[in-house]
Amino acid sequence: MIRLILPLLCLATFAAAQLKELLPGEPTREDLVRAKGMLEKWENEAPEKARRVMRICYWSPSDREPQPDYRARLTRVLKHVQEFYRREMESWGFPERTIQLELEADGLLKLHMVQGRLKSEECSEADQKDGREIKQDCLKVLSEAGIDGEKETMVIFCNLADWDAETRTMGHHSPYYASGDSAHGTAWQVDSPLLDADSLAVKDQMIQDRQYGKISLGKYNSIFIGGVCHEIGHALGLPHCKECVAARKLRGTALMGSGNRTYGDELRGDGQGSLLSLPHALKLAAHPQFSGSVKQIGTKAKATFAGWKLEPGAEGLAVSGSVQANLPVHAVLAYADPAGGGDYDSQIAVAVPGEGGRFALLLPRSEKKDTSVSLHFVAVCVNGAATASVWSDQALTMNGRITADSAYDVSKAAQKIEFDAQWPAFRAGKISEQEMAKLSPAVQGILKRLSTADSAKGKTPPAEAKVNEMALSDAAPLHAETGWAGVHYDRTPEGEPLLGPEGLFEHGLYAHANSLFEYELGGRWEILSGSVCELQGGLGKIEATVLGDGRELWKSSVLKAGDLAAFHVEVKGVKKLTLRIEGKDSINGAWGAWGEPVLRREK
Repeated sequence: MIRLILPLLCLATFAAAQLKELLPGEPTREDLVRAKGMLEKWENEAPEKARRVMRICYWSPSDREPQPDYRARLTRVLKHVQEFYRREMESWGFPERTIQLELEADGLLKLHMVQGRLKSEECSEADQKDGREIKQDCLKVLSEAGIDGEKETMVIFCNLADWDAETRTMGHHSPYYASGDSAHGTAWQVDSPLLDADSLAVKDQMIQDRQYGKISLGKYNSIFIGGVCHEIGHALGLPHCKECVAARKLRGTALMGSGNRTYGDELRGDGQGSLLSLPHALKLAAHPQFSGSVKQIGTKAKATFAGWKLEPGAEGLAVSGSVQANLPVHAVLAYADPAGGGDYDSQIAVAVPGEGGRFALLLPRSEKKDTSVSLHFVAVCVNGAATASVWSDQALTMNGRITADSAYDVSKAAQKIEFDAQWPAFRAGKISEQEMAKLSPAVQGILKRLSTADSAKGKTPPAEAKVNEMALSDAAPLHAETGWAGVHYDRTPEGEPLLGPEGLFEHGLYAHANSLFEYELGGRWEILSGSVCELQGGLGKIEATVLGDGRELWKSSVLKAGDLAAFHVEVKGVKKLTLRIEGKDSINGAWGAWGEPVLRREK
């Protein structure tokens, strides 16, 4: 009887907490009860409790004094942010979980005051080197107070605002970003004499901001207190995301999307304000700042996924599978990140695993059209650790496409799932001909390619070929070179298949910048088609060019990770074809590739 009664008691507690209205495809109330129960079981069995507080540093350049009333203002700012997280967590059914602030006996923030080595004019908003130097100044001060800042979540307010009271013009040149996880993190912020939660509702006082133009004092604080809240989210391990259309209408703007600019808008009647998405609330519920548990805080999450099923539909992409990990997993997060947009437009979803680690979720329909999309899946464990950041190439990632009508095309992702299931056995020589015959033609083709010699030896130059369609990886080049790890056909230097933003390539040229491939065509071909991209895991920027007899036939834009550029080039009469990829700024991490480059001519 007890096993039947306890869930009913939990549901009654959740009702009293006034849970947000749940949308179709989101976890049910019973799912959230189960997640909460998993967390409480972990936290209360052999408990290790500790109050993890945010370490707040106030950094001033060597030639500046702190801004007026800084301590009282920042106390109001961070208490407002603390209340935002508390209120949002409670509305999802996780009461009294929020960031923890260190206060002095007078009720104001404990600030670690830091006088930097840099002068104001030596600091730049865009220069991360300055951010690192500022952090080092802060770590030294914390160390003198007996605190190892590298093991803490730290917020650094940089005294780098430029306020002209006479013209009422505001600007800043402060580092403004953050990163972190459940064990530690750092957020760089800017302080100014106008930053104050008490001003969020002010509509009738106007300023001129150098970035945002003419705005009210209230809107200025929405943007920059929202920025504090948003960047703290990053320091806690939250990536960007975008709310779906239904959530925007019902709840407002996701904090980790554009919600840093709508924070507190409701106080001025300017909109619904910002929200903490349910997936991110589930992730934060286990964060030691929120849970008060430091049990296995240093244990990294290690998980394996299996049994994938991807089903596109009118409402989005239904995903199911199972997860097993070294620690209990209370949430599986999914992100659908379209190319471009810096992941601010990632759709997000979450599931609470059930028996056997089985989970099912619905990624909402994207608002983007006709572009590639990366699907990231992250397991979150009860100690707060997650398998990977979506910014990391260690994240479990699949590739697909968003069609012209905003639907998901995951045929390439399904192909990758099938390939991954067979690849270990194939490499070990443990797949029979009968087993190979059961695979899809595309996966058979990729595996057969990877079993051939990685060499141009014995291949035919295009000028001598008898066929009317020829993949360049089957052709002998006049000359080939790459910027790192040699020349490879249909595979990476490690012997893995070429994986681009939309999936695996059966045919392709590994072309780490700076790379050059030249082929003798003899004027006998008509069309060259294919695509160029940076391989998954690449970090650099590249630019690709197709030349015919030294004349430029096609040139890509500058491409970064996640970008893919298709080409269809006329090569009639061309005797020498050149494919060139160059690194922009640097060749470090510029893992370029030509995907499915094929020559064609009429029969």
